Amino acid sequence: MKILQVCSAETIGGGERHVMDLTRALIERGHELHLAVRAQSPLIEALKGLPITWHELGLRNALDVISAQQLATIIRREKIDVMHAHVGRDYTFCGIAARMARPVQFFLTRHHFNPIKSNAVYSWTLKEAAALIAVSESVREQLLAAFPEFADKITVIPNWLDTRGDRMLGREEAREALGITRRLAVGIIGQLTPLKRQDLFIRAAANLIKERHWTDADFLIIGEPGPSDEEYAQKLEATVAELGVSSHVRFTGYVEDFPAHLPALDIVIAPSQNEAFSLALVEAMAAGCAVIATRVGGMADIVKDGVTGIFIEKDDLWALIAGLSRLLSDKALREKIGHAAKESAIGRYDRKNVIDRIELLYFNGGFEGLTETNL
Repeated sequence: MKILQVCSAETIGGGERHVMDLTRALIERGHELHLAVRAQSPLIEALKGLPITWHELGLRNALDVISAQQLATIIRREKIDVMHAHVGRDYTFCGIAARMARPVQFFLTRHHFNPIKSNAVYSWTLKEAAALIAVSESVREQLLAAFPEFADKITVIPNWLDTRGDRMLGREEAREALGITRRLAVGIIGQLTPLKRQDLFIRAAANLIKERHWTDADFLIIGEPGPSDEEYAQKLEATVAELGVSSHVRFTGYVEDFPAHLPALDIVIAPSQNEAFSLALVEAMAAGCAVIATRVGGMADIVKDGVTGIFIEKDDLWALIAGLSRLLSDKALREKIGHAAKESAIGRYDRKNVIDRIELLYFNGGFEGLTETNL
């Protein structure tokens, strides 16, 4: 099967990691992969060396008719069977391209928690889609609210974990790589952006260090700012300095293949304002970390409160402090939650099983002919 993945993203986040690993998996399964991206896309370097045909296009905005025409030409010339879009602004021009190049099968995945626009243009172009994939139940509900007429096309297929082989570093090796010297380590993972609430994490850490005297723990902020978040990152660094906790709260920057370093962390915090899915949270759980997360979006589907993690409400600093204090103080609870989290994450988000479902949609041209059993 010839498959064209379309992704106009300019940075690598959870959705882009999804595209990258889906591409790898489909190549492993014998498919011919094409990727339509913007010039200088980070995906080109990240997937370097793989047998991929690259198509660098403008992919400027939802009404980029020129890109739609170029995609249609690629589909006809390369005899593409499946086109799959992953970024919101790509959906409409991909839908136009699919109309121009029938009978290509068009799919889209909604990776974002924000409500999608509901208007005549979106409805007309998305009508061409064989299936609309939501990465969580909360995302499915948003798609359904925007496009009730497509209810029979919407399905939930989450992101997945790559548990093949032994990619994890040993605990001591991972701690050394991250410069952890204290007995315990707490981390927050992801792009430095207000949505992720690293500021809340810093204030919680400062309270624990200065008011509750938790001086035997390192607090790591793992990630780097996006192009529009440099000012926020600078404010975070200033806050750490002002609170006088620079010796305990550290910025690691971007860490290559960070999931392999997760054994270094005892606790992972995900206090985001919202998340469509949160692959970082699932990866932390699969590594056996005890987690604290806000009860929002896709994270509400992932964690079972008090069993595989601890829920807090968003913006609740004192709940975050209390949850952290509880896990830091109680080794047995920390390990119990970490063990349950690992079993849950690996059981629910196995890579092969999830990609099987996507591939099945491709082969069946959406839901036609599928049963509840094989979905």
